[in-house]
Amino acid sequence: MQGYNTGGWMPPNPKAANQKQALRRDANFVGAVAFSTTLLPQLMFFMAFFLLSMLGISQPGTDKYYGLSSTGFLIIYSIIYCIGIGLPAPFSALITDRKIRPFDRFDETDEQIRPNAQQIILILFAGLSICVLSNFAASYIMMILNELGLQPPEMPSYFDKSVLSLVINIIIFALFPAILEEMVYRGYILRILKTHGDSFAMVVSSLLFALMHVNIMQIPFAFIIGLTCAFIVLKTGYVWIAVMLHFLNNFMSLLLQYAGLFSANEEQNQRMIMIVFSIVGILGLVSILILYATANKAVRRIEDKAQPLTTSQKTGVLLLSPGIIISILLSLFFTVITTR
Repeated sequence: MQGYNTGGWMPPNPKAANQKQALRRDANFVGAVAFSTTLLPQLMFFMAFFLLSMLGISQPGTDKYYGLSSTGFLIIYSIIYCIGIGLPAPFSALITDRKIRPFDRFDETDEQIRPNAQQIILILFAGLSICVLSNFAASYIMMILNELGLQPPEMPSYFDKSVLSLVINIIIFALFPAILEEMVYRGYILRILKTHGDSFAMVVSSLLFALMHVNIMQIPFAFIIGLTCAFIVLKTGYVWIAVMLHFLNNFMSLLLQYAGLFSANEEQNQRMIMIVFSIVGILGLVSILILYATANKAVRRIEDKAQPLTTSQKTGVLLLSPGIIISILLSLFFTVITTR
């Protein structure tokens, strides 16, 4: 029987209203964490070296080490980085009474697998191949930006030819970021947003992760890596697998930079990079084919469960949340002022 037409009026949906309220609360928490992890390291770095320059210990602007020894600079940098990235999320969770253990396994779903050692290796190689492709995509984007007269901030290398220098760089620029950034953006942010849909959580957490880098060159690359890490976490439930992929990607990049110090010329260096990328890419492709051939859930697309709010409605709630607004604006501000 045809219902009575009331002129388009529909009764309120309590489930939609509840999700909207929960998403607004979660978005503000996530935005506050992203804002803090972007601003705090910048502030701490400025304050630390301003104080050191006032004491006559450092001389900002003299060289890439700010007038300090390479070891002294890297120690200060690592302390600032660990506090600036690692503190905001657990502190925010503490003061808002959110009991989150970022490295605990995600709640198990039908989508997830419990990977054995062999499957983890295949997943990591598959992820690394995506990292390689992301490098090419980022380089292409950078070529376009160069044509428009835009230049990313210079990324100084802190290497010398000693093995100790390699070890220090791996700890500071590969190990620390892998643990801390995955803790924040997958262990906290992805976990919190997951209740509003896996695909939604994956895209939002990856976008915030990319913007956190405040580097026009790194943002596209970091977004793709963020999607890859988030996908792996959602498919396995383990943040530690994303940590391993993040570490291996940074480790490969650092190792290539270090090896470049011993190259006779730039052409030889580029040839070496292409050889390594080709090997990793082929191994990754083989890994993906094996995962597909064995019908592994890790390579199946994410199936989102029905939600009271549509994706466009969730996006609207997200983008109108003060925490998200100030986080995005801050990241864009730093990105603009560091672009030459």
